[in-house]
Amino acid sequence: MRTRIWLAAVAAAAAVLTGCTSTGTSSGGSGDTKAESKPAAESKPAGMHKPEDDVKITKCSSTDNLAGFPQAELAIENHDSRSRSYIVQVEFVDGSGTRSSEGVAMVNNLATGQKANEKAGGLTKAPGGLKCRITKVSRH
Repeated sequence: MRTRIWLAAVAAAAAVLTGCTSTGTSSGGSGDTKAESKPAAESKPAGMHKPEDDVKITKCSSTDNLAGFPQAELAIENHDSRSRSYIVQVEFVDGSGTRSSEGVAMVNNLATGQKANEKAGGLTKAPGGLKCRITKVSRH
């Protein structure tokens, strides 16, 4: 129950912060287990990067515990010219594209050029044909 309350608080914070720089994406590309994420464009100068350019899914899988919840491992790199915080929303879908769950990851005060690895997890059992997709990235 506490997890759901915490997730609701995170979702509310995400909704409040989307007035900053945020972008939704139904990204292409593949990771090692059907992770879908837009690759970062390394050639752009600082300040020209969109928030979703700073985030990619490195792994999409279910947790090792008995519940088998879906989990996306994320690599976040701040390409901006100043420290930034990120809220990343991820959806978990089955082989037919039906959403089964969603998750959120947050990183605070990531310095210019600094990288972070975070996880976003869902609260329902991972479906067959699991795919992870970044749906929104907020950078502030």
